[in-house]
Amino acid sequence: MEEESRKRKERLAKMRQSRDIGDTVEAAVSGVVEETVAKHQREAEQQQEIDIEAIAPKRADWDLKRDLQKRLDALQPQNEAAIRELIRRRLQESDAKMKTT
Repeated sequence: MEEESRKRKERLAKMRQSRDIGDTVEAAVSGVVEETVAKHQREAEQQQEIDIEAIAPKRADWDLKRDLQKRLDALQPQNEAAIRELIRRRLQESDAKMKTT
């Protein structure tokens, strides 16, 4: 039994010595890991760029309009009243001109 064990160890040692590093699976796939990592990094960068574009508003002044809308809504009745008053004055002036001619 010891003899078989010794022979087995010798065979394994010979196999290890005779094996060429270039023929191993590790050597064959050594560049695959680096390529995969680089590919995933590029995809992550592209995804990040896409996310930034999706978050950005279509119009740069959308938040200004949103904040000002409350104030504009409060001023709307005053604005309409001022327009009505201007129209009345113009009508009165045109009536006065028609009466004098």
